[in-house]
Amino acid sequence: MEGSEITREKRLRRAAARQGLRLSKSARRDPYANDYGKYRVEDPHLSGVIVAGASPLDYSLDLDGVEEVLFPDRHRSNGRPLRRDEDYENAITPHAPHDGNWVRGDHDG
Repeated sequence: MEGSEITREKRLRRAAARQGLRLSKSARRDPYANDYGKYRVEDPHLSGVIVAGASPLDYSLDLDGVEEVLFPDRHRSNGRPLRRDEDYENAITPHAPHDGNWVRGDHDG
């Protein structure tokens, strides 16, 4: 696994955790196994109920698939996988002012 792929996986793990989910990777060590290097998204608050990636195998998502699960609207609108920390932060921060209307204080400044 390349460094950029490891970084991407770590970002997606943090994003899943912020949504109250857990990203799990297959423990397979055989590169010829169908689920080798694949992922699934679980809800740890519901005894590990699998939210996505359990069909047709126990682990069936690649990192692009994980992004589609965690950021469905954002992935569709960009037509590409998310690449930067800001994209992840903006996609999961519900209170961020994305409309561009910044409110200034009473003082001129």
